Amino acid sequence: MRRNDPKEYIDVGLGFVGFFGVAFVIITAVCELTGQQALPWALVSLTLVVVFVLLLQARRRMAAARLRAEEARATQDS
Repeated sequence: MRRNDPKEYIDVGLGFVGFFGVAFVIITAVCELTGQQALPWALVSLTLVVVFVLLLQARRRMAAARLRAEEARATQDS
């Protein structure tokens, strides 16, 4: 499978980071409930959530830029 659309790379990143973000949040919760040290797991979870949000913003910006380019192309053609 060949990926030509840059948005697909962001989608793959969102899936990867989202999966591990959920996994680390669960690990953090289990550590908290069992009384084990949870700070390192919580910091990794926080990092993954921040990366996830940044990827979402990048995807949104990319979609907006694509829409503006299509609108500009449509106004030039008419």
